[in-house]
Amino acid sequence: MNRRDFLTALGATVATKWMSLEVTAQAAAAPLKQLAAQKGLMFGSSLAMKYFDQLSAYKQLFVSQCDIATPEFQMKWNSLSRQPGVYDFAAADQFVAFCVANHIKVRGHTLVWHDSMPAWVPGQLSPTTARAVMLDHIRVVAEHFAGKLYSWDVVNEVLDPGSQRPDGLRASPWLKNIGVDYIEQAFRATAAADPKALLVWNENYLEVSNGFGDAKRKAMLIQLDTMLARSVPIHGIGLEAHLRGDQANVLGDASYEVFLDELAKRGMKIFITELDIQDASFSADFRMRDKEVADVYGKFLTASLRQPAVKGVVTWGLSDSFSWISGYRPRKDGLPVRPLAFDVNCQPKPAYYAIAESLEKAPRRG
Repeated sequence: MNRRDFLTALGATVATKWMSLEVTAQAAAAPLKQLAAQKGLMFGSSLAMKYFDQLSAYKQLFVSQCDIATPEFQMKWNSLSRQPGVYDFAAADQFVAFCVANHIKVRGHTLVWHDSMPAWVPGQLSPTTARAVMLDHIRVVAEHFAGKLYSWDVVNEVLDPGSQRPDGLRASPWLKNIGVDYIEQAFRATAAADPKALLVWNENYLEVSNGFGDAKRKAMLIQLDTMLARSVPIHGIGLEAHLRGDQANVLGDASYEVFLDELAKRGMKIFITELDIQDASFSADFRMRDKEVADVYGKFLTASLRQPAVKGVVTWGLSDSFSWISGYRPRKDGLPVRPLAFDVNCQPKPAYYAIAESLEKAPRRG
């Protein structure tokens, strides 16, 4: 055999070996929804339907991995209504139909938020009109989807200790124009419009073990106790969990698990609703960075899933091709962000294996 033939044969051998390793890795990559279901959990992701057209493999990936999904923007107010009293449910209905056809539960997201409002809404709000504007929106949207959704994020990000209010509530247009009971009204209206849906309070930065996070946790428990004492139909708490590598996010801090236990004592079902890891502070070397990202996933989920009241994990995206972090918190070195479980080719990364291991270690739910 001459040198050229030898190198050709060697290259073929190496290629075959790597292909074999890749096939083995793929075979080992059990669907996350399957691993979750074995422990009585749900696993899913946010989704915008346009991603299926942009990356052909993404649809198969999504269906294989997820049994619950959150519409990335299709059910936000500014996507549903461009003028007062006029709603277009076409995109949201398409989302629900896709999920139903593929046996995927739907998290409605979100009814009352200070953000993502249509341009016409702020001009309609005053102390005499805001209540009707909010309640009419809840009624129209929740009734449209009544009986079709697993849950609703009824209110979203309503706490802000930085507002300097003693109650820790965000100084949103709803608080300013309706008053502190707007949260209670929103839950009662949603329960009336869609009585079968699980009703969730979705909130950010509850995972952060620092002064800001601690203040948020305390404010939530105080508000929750007040509303539960009045039999407000709050069934669950959503923890967004947009985590950063340079924050003190549940990396061995027991106070986070104490907080989860307090929610459980109040009868709350707990959901991780928007999980991803911002990697701007991590290594430029993608192999090292993938390990750093995976470590955060593993530590956070291991701590979270020890609490039996945690019923599901939803990431904010599956593939690095489609992550809001690319625009929100890009890396200063210009390298692509790698915040999710699967790479741009929909192949599992160390983050996938960290999530899988956390699910496998989780106690079984009853």
